[in-house]
Amino acid sequence: MNQIIRDQLKKVTATELSFDENTKSIFIPRTLKITGASLKKGHIYRVKFEDFIVNPNQSSTLASNWNAGKVPKHNEYFAEVIDKLGNMIKFNGVAVEDQTDNFYGWIPDEGFEVISEE
Repeated sequence: MNQIIRDQLKKVTATELSFDENTKSIFIPRTLKITGASLKKGHIYRVKFEDFIVNPNQSSTLASNWNAGKVPKHNEYFAEVIDKLGNMIKFNGVAVEDQTDNFYGWIPDEGFEVISEE
């Protein structure tokens, strides 16, 4: 295997690749990364909130300034995109682990990861 190709393949972090000197072909599975900018209003996504959203530190003003003091109780929600404003996304969601818990509020782009579109 060519040294340049081997070096580039070692940099791949999106998926697990296995190869050695005798490898002639490699299958790299397609990954689809959905970002906040590509979310569509009215669509439902399974989202995972980052830890700093679910467990904000003392200096965080997100809950008080954007969400009337409400903080999501769980990390994963099935959430509908209600609105978008700059890098903020307004979700209306129900927790994956507890269907009695819902969250309605704004989350910044860097505060969540889209797992799948439902």
